[in-house]
Amino acid sequence: MKEKLLRTDTKALVGAVIIGIVFLIMDQVTGRIDGILDPTLLLLNGTSWAFFTGLIVLMYKQPAGIIAGLVEAFVAMATAYSPLAFFFLFANTLGSIAYSLIASQLSMKKLSHHLIAMLGCTVIGNFCVTIGLINVFHLDWKIAILSSALTTLVGTIVAGILTKSVYRSLQKSALL
Repeated sequence: MKEKLLRTDTKALVGAVIIGIVFLIMDQVTGRIDGILDPTLLLLNGTSWAFFTGLIVLMYKQPAGIIAGLVEAFVAMATAYSPLAFFFLFANTLGSIAYSLIASQLSMKKLSHHLIAMLGCTVIGNFCVTIGLINVFHLDWKIAILSSALTTLVGTIVAGILTKSVYRSLQKSALL
């Protein structure tokens, strides 16, 4: 990626909103599945979130990553699909910024680069969710950290691999 962090052309801004809508639909679906399985362990939703956060940043840079993340968070709050939705504002914004800052320093040609950027994104984002787990679900901080650590681990590995694969395919197809 080793390029500028910002991209404010129309294609990037409109693309952020369009991909943000796909992002929110996927997160609505995965969030509801996680809610049925275990609302404190956001494995599917966390992986979907991390994947879209990374992909949007790679495709459109900032502020597109922040815009898409905020679109998703505001719709999450409006539809009340998760009691943690308020904390998604911070997780989406800070996670996107972390991914951008790390990815801008790497070539993003190796899987390890995607995993490193995704780790930064998921640690920051899941820290925000940890605060939500403690305040909304009144979980003991040790359990909240364990839950977020597991979500971070799964999200980093699965979303890192998916992001690399999809981003490479988009580059090969000349869609970027």
